[in-house]
Amino acid sequence: MHAAFLFAQQHPELVGPWQRDSQYLVIVALPDEIQLIALASRALEQGIAVSTWHEPDLAGATTAVALQPGGVARRLCANIPLHGRELASV
Repeated sequence: MHAAFLFAQQHPELVGPWQRDSQYLVIVALPDEIQLIALASRALEQGIAVSTWHEPDLAGATTAVALQPGGVARRLCANIPLHGRELASV
């Protein structure tokens, strides 16, 4: 949620149409900060707007990113497990 709120503040021009037309939201889970940063970097390379949350209680560690909604982001995240799926297999 931190990254989503940050994204809304940083990219209001993208959030308005998303709220009006879709409100589709997906949360995926990556195993560590390195892979989260790599996802954000790949998104930026592909022209996707990104907001990165750095957790102040964890020495500024990257704990979440929000990506601009759309087909490019969907394809970028297609092979990442949905958050909570890792718990379903336990």
